[in-house]
Amino acid sequence: MTQDGSASVGDAAARKVREFAEASREKLDEIKKKSLEELLHDTKEWMKANPGKTLVGALAAGYILGRLLRRR
Repeated sequence: MTQDGSASVGDAAARKVREFAEASREKLDEIKKKSLEELLHDTKEWMKANPGKTLVGALAAGYILGRLLRRR
């Protein structure tokens, strides 16, 4: 790969990181503006809309928690 090619790849990666950071900041600001009840409602709605992801997340969390507690 040439120097120019690696520079453009680096620039593209840096741009994507900045875009991700900005989107994360905006999402965090949205979350901060909501009450706990609103966050709970949104979470329940997301879980209903995404049962597969919810199940995989719960299984992964249970597995990790089990591994951590078993070591002690």
